[in-house]
Amino acid sequence: MPWQPLKRCSYQGCNKRVKSGRCDEHKREARRQQDSKRGSRRERGYTPTWDKYRLHYLKLNPLCVHCLKNGVYTPATIVDHIIPIDGGNDVLFWPDWNHQSLCHGCHNTKTFKHDPLTKQKRKNGDYREQEDQATHRNDWIYEHNRNE
Repeated sequence: MPWQPLKRCSYQGCNKRVKSGRCDEHKREARRQQDSKRGSRRERGYTPTWDKYRLHYLKLNPLCVHCLKNGVYTPATIVDHIIPIDGGNDVLFWPDWNHQSLCHGCHNTKTFKHDPLTKQKRKNGDYREQEDQATHRNDWIYEHNRNE
């Protein structure tokens, strides 16, 4: 089996030797910085109302839709936004047609592989029709609740 010498951690000024990338300490540091920019669950729109909705949605849709397509019955633990959202005020946060039940593994795969592409498509305006539908729905709900 070929052997390759260890490289220096890619973090500037660190002399620790690693197979590739950064040492464990600087990997954690990078993750910590990303998380601080991301905001808390509540700041991203995941309120107690969402928590109740999530439980209800998972009761109605208890299996991971991706696993189910492959004939595997896996309990879903996450309600995923099919078209990625940008916080709780995003018009695509609440429409149920933008939700799907996923297991943890499928959610991580989807988030890593597909969400960056979908976010770019959304920036390009590819989902404008869905955004318009969601806006009209949200306006109707707001008006309906205000008149009661």
